[in-house]
Amino acid sequence: MNKISFIFPIYNEEKRLHNINYFFDWIKSKKVKKFEILIISNGSTDGTNEILKKLYQRNKYLKVFQIKKASRGSAIKLGIKKSKYDLNAICAIDNAWDLNFYTKAYRIIKNSDFDLIYGPKTHLNSKIKRPGVRKIISIICSFYLQILFGNKIDQDTQCIKFFNKKKIKITKFLSDRNLFHDAEFFILTKLYEVDYLSIPVNVSDNKRMVSLKMMLFFMLDAFTFRFSRQYYRITKLLR
Repeated sequence: MNKISFIFPIYNEEKRLHNINYFFDWIKSKKVKKFEILIISNGSTDGTNEILKKLYQRNKYLKVFQIKKASRGSAIKLGIKKSKYDLNAICAIDNAWDLNFYTKAYRIIKNSDFDLIYGPKTHLNSKIKRPGVRKIISIICSFYLQILFGNKIDQDTQCIKFFNKKKIKITKFLSDRNLFHDAEFFILTKLYEVDYLSIPVNVSDNKRMVSLKMMLFFMLDAFTFRFSRQYYRITKLLR
């Protein structure tokens, strides 16, 4: 693999930031020639930012950014904007996903016409380990999205991604939404008819529960996006 920007949006992750060392070890094992890691702390209020300062001082491949607003969308948009390489990977600091997804996605992009690769939990061949409560919440949210957006949603939108940012041309339309950001990314993929491929992944979710409050915020975000001027303008232009 070569010339990849790995983007980590994080929020209050002081207890899991050490996972970045495991990620570095994986990169070395894959002999990635040129790469960078961008960590964007969005609105963190714990010790995350202090730990990031120390990590930045010790690692030349690491770029660290801090934004005041707690927004996954803002963090990912900033990471894409600041990334040096065209190939971008959106990563999770908990390392729940099998990192070999990126190796497979890189090969596909290099040897096919696909410019965007998804790793959804709902792929028929994905192997997922996660608490029952999280499964139920995921099913509820997916059903809710299908009601709002119909066939523009056909997979679990909370998934890792690998893409060529210059070729997919949808990143400039992304908003600063928080929990809904990944679903918005996928909806734009469908609306703009981006050629994407979904491949199976192995995921072992941590035991931290997704709260009812987070689920309700997600649903509200989805609802406001569906009836927003942005969504109306996009769908009107594509008719």
